[in-house]
Order: sequence, then structure tokens, then C-alpha cells
Amino acid sequence: MHRTTLWAMALVLASCTPGIQVEVKNPSRYAREAATVEIAWNEISSMHGLSPENVVVLDGNRTQIPSQVIYAGEEKPQALIFQTDAAPGESRRFAITTGQREEYVSKTYGRQVPERYDDYAWENDKVAYRLYGPALETSPEKLITPGIDVWVKSTDRLVIDERYARGQYHHDYGDGMDCYKVGVTLGSGASLPFVEGRFWMMGHNYATQRTLDNGPLRTTFELEYAPFDVAGEKVTLVKRITIDAGSHFSHMENRYTGAAELPIAAGVVRHDVKEFEAGEGWLALREAASDSSDPARDGDIYLSIVLPGAEILPDTLGHALAVKTTADGEPLVYYAGSGWSKGGVSDMEQWTDIVTAQVAALAEPLEVKIRK
Repeated sequence: MHRTTLWAMALVLASCTPGIQVEVKNPSRYAREAATVEIAWNEISSMHGLSPENVVVLDGNRTQIPSQVIYAGEEKPQALIFQTDAAPGESRRFAITTGQREEYVSKTYGRQVPERYDDYAWENDKVAYRLYGPALETSPEKLITPGIDVWVKSTDRLVIDERYARGQYHHDYGDGMDCYKVGVTLGSGASLPFVEGRFWMMGHNYATQRTLDNGPLRTTFELEYAPFDVAGEKVTLVKRITIDAGSHFSHMENRYTGAAELPIAAGVVRHDVKEFEAGEGWLALREAASDSSDPARDGDIYLSIVLPGAEILPDTLGHALAVKTTADGEPLVYYAGSGWSKGGVSDMEQWTDIVTAQVAALAEPLEVKIRK
């Protein structure tokens, strides 16, 4: 049977499925892979008998696909998410109905790691990261830093717990490692106030943490920092970080409160930079593994910041920066990404394609239509 005929039959079957029909269109000229579709819970909550325990999403073949009810730290559901691929200009149809939810393999995960000085670590099927916690301040390292550490991966498995349990995450056991140096820098993707030509560092690592959602398709957590001085004003910071399955990027929402207006720099510390590219509101670079006894063996790390409307500074204070001014309490929303030469990113051209696809996804998001 012709492929077009099969697709038409699939659409007819989907339209006959009881529940809510959803049409998702990719309006851009870029293919979308594992793109997240998010629907507010109040858009579907009127469906008879629907609950977080029995909501299912069916594709055009009436096959259940993974979905997740999002709580965002609240008691009641806030949204429903699922994912789809879509070619440029392609539309796909789905049905939201009630049924027996299948067991989905989790592709995102995050937690505080009290056994390692209160790190907060998070990952998906492509990348992994950690931020440093309060116990590190009184450890032998006595390190206070806003920096984000990159843990490269060459597997789609979740590996954080395995690596911490092993206690030797600087060695590659076949699925990646920690070969990235942070120190007192932004690492890969943190932000700081950028006033009078300098960074204004917080005086402590994060003070409190809470996990808001945790897989299978999205993990979100929130960190609060104690007030710190910024050019004579006391400023507080709340970070909300989200990672979705299938993405090289974490969604960063940093909210600084206490100053009427602040220029904020989101950036990446420069090590042995081999290639650098930038465009309107984004930067991308390739560098050798920095915290490694054998950088040639451990390959290259690819890094990026996407911050629409930002000024790009390729080399300032030892960092590549995206700088944007925010009002008091206004969230600074940007994306911080990474990849690895031994984990699916072959060269700078491919990495730039990944970054520009992310930029395009923000400029032309998926169009979602709901028919009840």
C-alpha cells in the first residue's frame, strides 16, 4: 500500500479516537527531533474521567507514546507533555484520552547528592551536569563557585547514580566521564551580574534546593542563593533549570531580585578553544577536554549559550559571554548546551547545526491546535 494512503488512514483512525484531538505543526525549515509538546492541564481537564493516573497520548497509529504530567512543584497538575519528530512544514496528529498508562523508560533525572558535598546533578539521554552545594564550602576543597560542570556521555542511559556510586567519575568506563574543569568560573552555562566590567560572585554556593518534576521526559529543579553584594546592592538569585529528553540544552531561568536593573552575563569559560562561532543571540565553541591527563584521548567538548536579544562577547574575563539587562525580579531565560566528540557530535559544523536548530525552534515554535 502506498505510504500516502497509510498516512491518510492513520489520520482517520486518530480522528475516530475518543478524547481530545491535537494537531502539531512544525512551521520552520528545520527538522525537529524529540520536540516537546506542552499543553496546559486546564485545556484538557474537562475531559470526562481524566486524571494524571490515566491520561494517555496516542499517535496517528493509535499507539501510546510516552507522556508526563507536569506539576512544576505544585500540588495540582499544571501541564501534559509528550514529544514528536517533525520534518519542516510537517503536521502530525495525536489524541489525548484515558487508559492504562504504560511503563515509560525515564530519559531525564536529577537529584541532590549529599554523599558528594551536596552537588545537584541532572541529566538526560544525551548530556549530564552538576552544580556545587553548601557542603563543598567546608570540604577540603573549600570551593565556592557558580560554575556548571559538564559530564560527557556516550550512552543514552542515565548514569549519574552509577558514577557517584563508583566514586571514580574522572575515568571513562565506556559511557563517558567528568573531563571538564570549572574552578571559580561560570563553567558551562552559569550566569552572574556583569556590572562595571566585572563579575559579581555570590558569597556561597546554593542555599536550598527542591526538585519540581523528575522524568520520564522532563526534570526541573530550583536552587536559591543567599543575598550577595552587587555594586553595593544586596541581590538574591533563584535558578530554575529544566532538561527535556533528547535535547543537548538545559532551559535556564535565572531570577535576580534586589536591584532595579542588572546586566547579566550567561557564559562559558574558555579553556583550549579550537573553534568559535556566534550569531544573533547565540555562541558556540569547541575545545579540548580541559580536566584531563590526556586531552587527545578524551576528545573535544562542544559548548553553547543561546540567549535571544543578548550582546555576544567572544572573549571577556576568560569567558565567552551573552549579556542582557534584566529588570528587578524579571527572569533571564536562556539555554545552555553541550556535546562530546565521542558522544555523537562529530565536528563543529554539526554542533553549529544543532545550535542553530535550537535558535530556530525558539523563533518558530511548534504550532499546537486542540480540538475537543
